[in-house]
Amino acid sequence: MKKTAFIFTLTLCLSVSFFYSSGQLLPSFTNRLQFVLDSVCTVNHITGVSAAVLVPNGGIWKGVHGKSYDGAPLRTDMLLGIGSNTKTFMSALMLKLQEQGKVSINDTIGKWIHNKPNINGQITIKQCMNHTSGLFSYTEYPSFNDSLLADPSRIWQLEDMLGFVNAPYFPKGTNWRYSNTNYIIVGIIIKTILGKNIETCLRENIIAPQNLTNTIFYPQETSSLEIAHPWTMGNMDNKLEDMLAWGWYSSNAMFSMAGSAGAIMSTAEDNVKFWNQLMSGQIINSTSLNQMLNFYHIGTSNNGQPIWYGLGIFKYSNYWNGHVIYEHGGTLPGYLNENAVDDVTKVCITVLSNQDSINNGQLFDLVVKALHDVSIQTPAVGVEEVTGNSSNLNIYPNPAADKLTINVESMNGNLSVVLFDISGKQKFSGTISEQTTNFNIDELESGIYFALIRDEQGKIVSRQKIVVAK
Repeated sequence: MKKTAFIFTLTLCLSVSFFYSSGQLLPSFTNRLQFVLDSVCTVNHITGVSAAVLVPNGGIWKGVHGKSYDGAPLRTDMLLGIGSNTKTFMSALMLKLQEQGKVSINDTIGKWIHNKPNINGQITIKQCMNHTSGLFSYTEYPSFNDSLLADPSRIWQLEDMLGFVNAPYFPKGTNWRYSNTNYIIVGIIIKTILGKNIETCLRENIIAPQNLTNTIFYPQETSSLEIAHPWTMGNMDNKLEDMLAWGWYSSNAMFSMAGSAGAIMSTAEDNVKFWNQLMSGQIINSTSLNQMLNFYHIGTSNNGQPIWYGLGIFKYSNYWNGHVIYEHGGTLPGYLNENAVDDVTKVCITVLSNQDSINNGQLFDLVVKALHDVSIQTPAVGVEEVTGNSSNLNIYPNPAADKLTINVESMNGNLSVVLFDISGKQKFSGTISEQTTNFNIDELESGIYFALIRDEQGKIVSRQKIVVAK
C-alpha cells in the first residue's frame, strides 16, 4: 500500500503502591467476564481487546481477546495507546500542582502562552480543561494529516501543535466543544511550571508515585513490554490492515503529535488502577476531585440521558442500570480506549482495543457495558454460591432505602440474613424469627448488595441481589 493512499484522522477524543488482594475474585465472576468478552468481540468482529475490571477491596480481573498480529495472540502485558484518556492524567497532574500552590486553574493562559495566532491569552486553564475555551482543535487543521505523514518517524514538540490552530469556534466561556489544543496548552503550562519535559513531569508526579509500572509517555519513553500492533481501515478501501506491516510506517509522529492530549501507552491493568486511584482520592485530594467533578452540561446520550464534562472526565447520568457512570475514552489510528467507573458500586472497567474500525461509542456501549452488566449481576468475591432461590421467600422493597422487609410464607425455625457488598465484605446481618420481619438498613450506603438467607443448619436457602438507593 502506498503511503499517499493512507489518510489519518487523529481524533483523540470521546466518540493504586496499592494492594488489590484483600479479596479473591470468584471463578464464577472471572469466567463470566471472559466469556462475555469473547462473545461480544466475536459477534462484533473486533480484532483485539485487552480489558480489566477492578472490584474495590476485591481484586482485578484481566482478560484479552484476539490478536496483536497474525500468529501472535494479544496478551495482558502488551501496551496499547489510550489516546485521549491521557487528558484525564494531565488534568489530575494540573490539579496536583494547584494543591502544591504552583498554579491556579483560574489563571489565564497568557501567563505562559505568548503571541500565538488565534489563541486568546485571557482564556483560563480551567476553560482549557473543561473544553469551554473555544480554541480550534489542531487535529482539524486542513494540512494536519499531510504534516503527520510527511515524516512518520519525526518526534514533534508540544509547541509545534500551536502552529495548526485556526480561528476559535466561539468566544471563551460561552459554549462547549472538544478540542485537543486545550490539553496541548495544559501540557505546555505544566512543563513550563516544573521546568522539565512533559514525560518527566507526568512520571515524577503521577506514574511513579502511583506505581503504574506499565505506563509510558510515548515515544519519548520506551518500555521492555511489547506494543500491540495497531489495525486500521484508514486507507479508505474498507480493508482492515496491520499498520506495522506497511514497512514505511512509524508511530513516532502520530504519538508525539498527540502529546499531552493523547500520547500515553498502557496496559488495561495499569489504566484501571489509575481510575480507581483517581476516583478514590489517592492521586488528588477531595477538594481537587470535587473540582474535577464540577460538570458542564454538554448534551444528551443515545438513551436520552444528559452528558456532562468536568476537568478531563465525562459523566453519564442514569446511563446503565440507572447508575451514574464516570468515563473518558480515547482514539488514535489503530487504537481505541474506553473506561467506566460506576458511582454506585465503585467498580472500574478499562477496555483497550488495537482496532480503530469500530468507534468509541461501540466500544463503550457494547464491550464496556457487557462487562459492567456482569459486575452488577454476579457476586465478585466472598459470597457463597447457591443453586436456586426459595420460592416462598420475598425481600422488598427492591430498590430499598432505609427499611428492608423479608417475608417467609412458612417458617420452620429461625433464619439468618447476611448482606454482602459487591466486593464480598459483610455489611449487615440479622435474624428472621417471624413470617414478616423488618430490618433497619439506614446505615448502608447506596450500592448493590447480595442477601444470603440461611436456615438453622447453616444451609443457604436463598440468595438475592438487593439495590440500596438513598
